[in-house]
Amino acid sequence: MDFAHITPPYAPSAWLDLDALDANIHQVNQMTSNVNLRIASKSIRSIDVLKYIQAKTPNFIGIMSFCAQESAYLLSNGFDNVLCAYPTFDRAGIIKTLPYCQNGATMIWMVDSFEQWQLLEDIGRQYNQTLQVCLDINMSMPLPRLYFGTKRSALFSISDIKKLLKKTKKFKHSKLTAMMGYEGQIAGLPENLPDKAKLAPAIRALKALSKKQVSKRRQKIAHWLNKNNHPLTLVNGGGSGSMAFTCLQPEITEITVGSAYYYPALFSYMDSMTSFIPSAGFVLPVTRQPEPKVITCHSGGFVASGVMGTDKTPQIIYPDNLSILKDEGYGEVQTPMQATGKLSVGIGDYVWCRHAKAGELCEHFNELITYRKINNQYLIQGSMTTYRGDGQCFH
Repeated sequence: MDFAHITPPYAPSAWLDLDALDANIHQVNQMTSNVNLRIASKSIRSIDVLKYIQAKTPNFIGIMSFCAQESAYLLSNGFDNVLCAYPTFDRAGIIKTLPYCQNGATMIWMVDSFEQWQLLEDIGRQYNQTLQVCLDINMSMPLPRLYFGTKRSALFSISDIKKLLKKTKKFKHSKLTAMMGYEGQIAGLPENLPDKAKLAPAIRALKALSKKQVSKRRQKIAHWLNKNNHPLTLVNGGGSGSMAFTCLQPEITEITVGSAYYYPALFSYMDSMTSFIPSAGFVLPVTRQPEPKVITCHSGGFVASGVMGTDKTPQIIYPDNLSILKDEGYGEVQTPMQATGKLSVGIGDYVWCRHAKAGELCEHFNELITYRKINNQYLIQGSMTTYRGDGQCFH
């Protein structure tokens, strides 16, 4: 967007460039056309935006949610195929989804241990329903002195799966129907981390090695399940950073994509994502100028989750010669910034930023103000509410 010539209706506020979002949707569709596509709601966190993307996605299959309460909320808003990506012990949240399943909606729950599965079985027995179960297979790559990946599922091998299935073989009110093998170390780890350029060759080498083991292990496990009386209705994998790789894997029936739509700052450090366009962010008002080349913005403490570093902080995109003061960072209710060269904004002007991650932006704002380029001018089109704006807060 031409940020220099846009005046937001108010600030601080969150913005959504519909032209950029459309371009990203189109590119995702091209890259994932040979499999079904599931949208990761944690990266979007807006019913309005989820439905906007769904309407423009021919191979849309459903939503990947991140908790039980959110799953029920998605079902209540008309989504009828929800895969909860993380195991849950939220009994009340699970029960909320049951009426939608009775009316034909698909709801699938993630497990990697007996305890998680036992809860689903107990609820199914109590309400005389059969709950669908998805096995979360750990696609990380443990090496002798390095664990390359995320520490999430306890299921690594067919042997691990056999032990779990032996414990659950008498379950009558829960059924294994799906498998997920998320290669997070490929899909979500940027190669070109700021201030860590020396690590880039090692990360690329580890990713290449990891792709080889993921290709073999995930396919082997899916084949074993299908051949041993556990026919899978879906095999889910991938993420925004691994679309090209994941969609070529023969066992995959669907891929999950989320961050690619907003294209947050963290993903701009990734080799596989350079052709996407930033479509969402936030704008802060300049309210002070304590020194000739220093301005202070109201608000701004939107640092992303994960290991703290430069890659987790918001990225200033206009004016591009501003930087955060190292001794202060992004503040709680105000954020000072320093200019290199000529200071082009002053009191009453605005600073435009990108959040480091995708969905976390929406936790700070009630709506995304939408913009579109019309007659060579970016104009406000309206707004789309976030989960927060709809009065929802999920964990």
